[in-house]
This record gives sequence, structure tokens and C-alpha cells, in this order.
Amino acid sequence: MKIINARSKQLNIDNLSIPDNQSLCLAGGNRSGIIDLFHLVCGQSPQSNEVHADLLVLPQNPGIISFKKQQEIYESELKKDDTDFLDRIDPGTPAKDFLKNIKAHAHLIDAFGLTPYLDQGYRQLSTGQARKLILLSQITRGVSSLVFLAPYDGLDSESRKELDKTLFHLHKNHIQLIIFVHNTEDIPAWCTYAGAIVKGRLIHFGHRENVIASITNELKNIPADFQASTNDLTPKTLEDNKISSPSKILELKNGSAGYGGNMIFKNLSLTIHKGEHTLITGTNGCGKSTLLQIVTGDHPACYQNDLKIFEFKRGSGESIWDIKKRMGIVSAELHRNYYIPGSTLACILSGLFDSIGLYQTCTPQQEANAEKWLEHLGMKNFAATPFRDLSFAAQRLVLVARALIKTPDLLILDEPTQGLDEANRKAVLNFLEDVARLDICTILYVSHRTDEFRDFFSQRIQM
Repeated sequence: MKIINARSKQLNIDNLSIPDNQSLCLAGGNRSGIIDLFHLVCGQSPQSNEVHADLLVLPQNPGIISFKKQQEIYESELKKDDTDFLDRIDPGTPAKDFLKNIKAHAHLIDAFGLTPYLDQGYRQLSTGQARKLILLSQITRGVSSLVFLAPYDGLDSESRKELDKTLFHLHKNHIQLIIFVHNTEDIPAWCTYAGAIVKGRLIHFGHRENVIASITNELKNIPADFQASTNDLTPKTLEDNKISSPSKILELKNGSAGYGGNMIFKNLSLTIHKGEHTLITGTNGCGKSTLLQIVTGDHPACYQNDLKIFEFKRGSGESIWDIKKRMGIVSAELHRNYYIPGSTLACILSGLFDSIGLYQTCTPQQEANAEKWLEHLGMKNFAATPFRDLSFAAQRLVLVARALIKTPDLLILDEPTQGLDEANRKAVLNFLEDVARLDICTILYVSHRTDEFRDFFSQRIQM
């Protein structure tokens, strides 16, 4: 691969060259221009503008693994979901159907640890298993190089080790790997070359062992995309949409859930009182997201469990919308689904109606409240900006504001910092700490990370 004098609105790359048999990892913050460079290396036009270059020698027919690729599979599986017509959850397309020449690649599938799961549906796989399946789907079609965007993101420590071992196996077998990451901790030890992308420029580029310290120091000093604050929230702002909260928000007794006879978790009891902010942690595939789907009513097991939410006993004839209007929800799934056109202000306002997109006419007071939340995010000037044009980190925080605008009793956050660089991850956690301090709502926070426990959490559940 060789890139000489590549210029675009966000990129200014003088010289980026590596031999065909070597692997490369580039690190950069969410707004560094690294996403544009990823698109360029994939042979696509960057999001910001067309690129002009003196020389572009890119990987031929690369396997591409990214958030967009996962999104495409997710949307395809969503269209084929027949759960509503079955008396069980549709497990999705069998894992083996994503692969070609299974017999010829049996040793590789086994090395990935996926042999026992080939007959399982896509939706039954853990995040780490799904990530490795997408990787295998590219390899089994005969690619000689792979281009990744944030391959380790969203994986627990054990899944990260498994994926890293897998990538090292490919590296040793002369498949060129080009990896783009947001955090220096994700730069693998086995990659040959490394570099940092800062303000669209490539710096500290060279053999990994010679530049890793410089890259780490450089990325430590990158500021967050936003400076969110709740300091100017007034009692009136908080009470505009507030419903009187019960003292007990949630009670689950001996809860369980599974797919196709396979139990994901069982004998789980959880009680959350008003103001009792709760952190739930655990490895990929342990059932964290399934638990949240039971709480939100998006999993059939919510009617099979002894579950009370806001003092409603599930399955007693209550309206799901009476429950959901008292919840604010942020998840990677919501982020994936929120790809329709619309402004940033409209996105926040849609939280009042629990809709993806804004289809109702809002009152001047509601619009003023949404603008106030944009001020809290430090994004007052982005009201008219299309939501899809914001940086990934800014989108995620706007979705938090979307959940908070109705001042819910329960704010449910499923891996809210996934996809963020270190500075933006800390900014989101600091904002949530302010939300907890002001007693705006009760927070139920799910994460596979072990370093996101803050003092405002009253209890921690390890699944």
C-alpha cells in the first residue's frame, strides 16, 4: 500500500507506505480524520470530500470490517426476523450460511472457536462471536488483505484476547491487516507498523516498537469533541415532563432468559429503588443486553418472569407504552437504527415521542427545552445540522439528551461509550455523573468494561 500527497477537506497525508506482507495500525480520535482515511484505504470516497493524490496504491479487493458492515448485516437480519409470526424468538440466519468453502477452511474456523456455533442463528451469537464471523466471512471468500475499523471495540477483555489471537494467526499467515483504532490500548503488539492521525495528518509513523510511546503521549492530549454540562439546569427544566416516581423502580425475582432451549442466565434477582444508580457488568454473551430487553419489554421473556416495573407487574394487562414513556433508552441498537434524515434538534425532540425521527408538531416550549439540552451538550450551534453529519461521539451524546428530554424515571444505557475515544468516553461519564448528582433520573448502566465504575453508582451487578 502506498499513499503519496493525498489531500481532502479532512486529510493531509504526505507519505504512507508499507510492504504488502506487513501489517499496519493507525490510531486517532473520533474527529481526527481517521474515518476518512479508513474510507480512502477501502477504496471509497471519504465522508468529508473527494481526495486528490499524486499516488494511490491501495489493497486490491480487500475484506472490509466496520460498523457499517455490521450495520448492513444487522439490517438484513432485522428484515428477515420472523419472531412475530413464531411462538419463539427467530434465531436468525445460521452462522454457517455466512461462510464459503467451510470444509477447506475448517482449521481456520476451529482456530476462531466457531465450529460449535455454525448451526446457531446470527442473533444467538455474542458480540465477539458475531465479530469473528464477519471476519471469517471475508477470509473464506479468498481476500489477501483485511481492513478493520475499531475491531476490538465493544468486546470484553477475554473476547479481545481471542480476537487478537485470531488476527495474529492471520498476520503470521501473510494476510495483510490494516487496522484503524481510536485508543492506543487497541494497537496490537504484533503489528509491524503504527502511526497516529491528528487533525488529518499522519505523525509518529514507523515500526511499532519505535513509535508506540510517542503515539500514546500524543493521543493523551486530544480534547473531547464536546464540553457537556448540567450546571445551568433549572428546577423548571427538570419538571416540565416529570411524572411522580415510585420509590421502587424495578424488581426482578429469580429472572431467566434463553434462546432455543439454551439458557443465557437464570436465578437473577435485581431490585432498583429511586436514585439507586446501578451498574451491570459482564462478559460478551452473558445476557446483559437480554436483561435490558426484558426490562424494556422488547424480549418475550418479560412476560415469563416475576417482574415489576414502576409498580406494574408485567403480564397483568399493562400498556407497554405506559411503561416506556417513563424510560429513556440509549443503546448501540438504537444508534444503528437512527439512520434516517433529520436535524440534531429533531433527534432530541423525537425522544418525547419514543420515535426514530420526528413526525409530530412540537410546541415552542418543547423546542426551547430541546435547545436547552443542546446548550448543556455544548452543541448550541448544531441544532440544524443533520444528525448523521455529526461525529460518532457527538451522535452518542445527542442520543443521551434525546433520552433525557422527557426526564424519565429510568435512564437505561447499554454500552453508551462504545465507539468513543478515551477523551469522549470520559466526557460522557462526567455528564452522567452530573445527571446523577442533580437527581434527574435513576440510571441503569450496562458495560463490559471494568473501568467505568463511578462513585455515583449505588450498586454493581456482575453477570
